[in-house]
Amino acid sequence: MTLKQRVKYIFLILFTFGFIFLYWRKYQQKHPKNYLSIEKKLSFEYDELIKNLGSIENIKNVFSTQKVIKIGFLDRSKVNVENIKKMPGISGITFQSKSISLVIGNSAKYLEELILKEL
Repeated sequence: MTLKQRVKYIFLILFTFGFIFLYWRKYQQKHPKNYLSIEKKLSFEYDELIKNLGSIENIKNVFSTQKVIKIGFLDRSKVNVENIKKMPGISGITFQSKSISLVIGNSAKYLEELILKEL
């Protein structure tokens, strides 16, 4: 390989990696990673969950983190915990005297928004 061919080869490598770097940098600016993903699809029926919680009138308040939603209720006897446990997409339940916590994944914030719209 002659000196002229080596210089050309190195120039083309630098040129190619320069374009890749510029593309990557532009992509990173358009798609920042400083956000939390929120899934807008529930793996269970929303109406069925509300029915098992004793209707929307039984819900007092709602609070959610990224993966867990905590729903406060008025009457404990109206909540059907066994049916909620059987629902797909609910991977954990904690049942307290005045609230229930459901582990449902990235759709917890979306479910909170849906319930707050009706309250």
